Amino acid sequence: MKPIHYLLAFSIILVFAQPVFAYLDPSTGSFVLQMIIAGMLGAIFTIKIYWRKLKGFISRLFGKNVKKSSDETP
Repeated sequence: MKPIHYLLAFSIILVFAQPVFAYLDPSTGSFVLQMIIAGMLGAIFTIKIYWRKLKGFISRLFGKNVKKSSDETP
């Protein structure tokens, strides 16, 4: 589906929205905050796991050759 279709559907929902009498208890906000923190920590952990592969990919992408100290001649 194209993004314009999502925007159109969202606009229609906003125009024809009915008032809803719902109750959100205080723990709902802490649950949402907990999910945001868990998502960020999961992303950080994933980057940590794949850091070496990511670093090698970026090095190859920009053409940087990293020389080891044993390869250098005095």
